[in-house]
Formats: sequence, C-alpha cells, structure tokens
Amino acid sequence: MSNERVALYEFAADLPLGGIEPGTNLLVAGPTMGGARRLALRLVADATDRGEGMLLVSTDKASGKVLSECDGLCTNLGGSPVGVVDCVSSGPGRGQFADSVETVSSPGDLTGIGIEFSGLYQNIHRSGTERVRAGLYSISTLLMYADFQTVSRFIHTISGRIAATDGLGVFLIDPATQDEKVVSTMAQLCDAKVDVRERDDGKSELRVRGLRDQPHEWTPF
Repeated sequence: MSNERVALYEFAADLPLGGIEPGTNLLVAGPTMGGARRLALRLVADATDRGEGMLLVSTDKASGKVLSECDGLCTNLGGSPVGVVDCVSSGPGRGQFADSVETVSSPGDLTGIGIEFSGLYQNIHRSGTERVRAGLYSISTLLMYADFQTVSRFIHTISGRIAATDGLGVFLIDPATQDEKVVSTMAQLCDAKVDVRERDDGKSELRVRGLRDQPHEWTPF
C-alpha cells in the first residue's frame, strides 16, 4: 500500500482555511452582498493559479460577467482549463473562453445544466487536468425556478460526481432567502458548511462546520 499523501486543495494565504481533501463538497451559506459570493468564487477561481481546472455553473449572471469577477480574484485566469454553464445568456459565449461556455435555457432547466456540466467536466479531464474545482452560484436561484425535491436531487447528483472524481465542489446559498429546513438539507448533501456573515464595520467573517483543522469560531477574512 502506498504511503504517498494525497495533495490537498489549497487556498490563498489571506483566507483562514486549511487544505481540504479531494472529493469534498462545501456549502457556502451567507448573504450574497455580505462576502459569501466573493468567498465562494475565490475558493474555485484559485484553481487557475494552481494548474487545476475550474468549472462554474452561473445561474444569475452571464458567463462574461462571472469570468470577469473571477479574473479579479486570481492572477492567471486561462492558465488552466475553464468551463462555464451559463443559465442566463441566450447565445453562445464570446471572447477568450467562448469554446468553454455552454448555455442552457434557464436556471430551471436542471436536466440541461446537468448535461452541460458533465460534458465540460469531461472535457477538462480529457485535457490532462485531473484536479477540478467546481462551483454553483447559486442554489437560491435554482429554488426560484424548481421545487425543493428536484433541486435536492440535482445537488445530490452533482456533488456525487465531484466526490467520485476527487474534485472540490463549492455550492452557494443565501439563508435569508430560504427556510432553515432547506439550508439544513443542502448542508447534509455536502461534506461541510462554511457560514459567512458581515460585521457592523462591513468586514466579513467565516466559520466551518463539518471539517477538522478548520476555523470553528467566527474568523475575519
């Protein structure tokens, strides 16, 4: 039996998070305008600075806008394979990443999202990139278009695929828009939950539930 240690998914030095084992899915829960979306994007966009693949499902912003956000959060966007499932735009992608963008009719087309996600995920692996970070922004939007049970099955399928291929999954939800049962169920479909809140001074804090060696108390970032 090999004693070689599996490389963890690492994050930027200014984030108070330790390395996370491959096959882990995270639920980032917090107000979209209070730092949760930015954190969720950073956890995935950091892939391009480390030679890992990045795959995004964008339910509320066009691919160009979400990639522009990511470009401001990392230093080497395009340095490794990128894929985006765009649930907003009506036409094909444009620009540098046009060939890496697939569109679906709406955030309610979960079957279409799943098909395009799988195709892009396979394309990244075929490129020779074994490590992939995947993010879905956000579950809250999906729940505006599809019922709770359907979305739950979808998240279960996507998170299972990520776990089976030793990827890293990041799912965003805004608890202010959902009842406690919904958030709890989505957390159970993931391996850990990263809570995010905004302080009175405008700065953000996080805490992690479900993983050892991570900040369990509110920690600024």
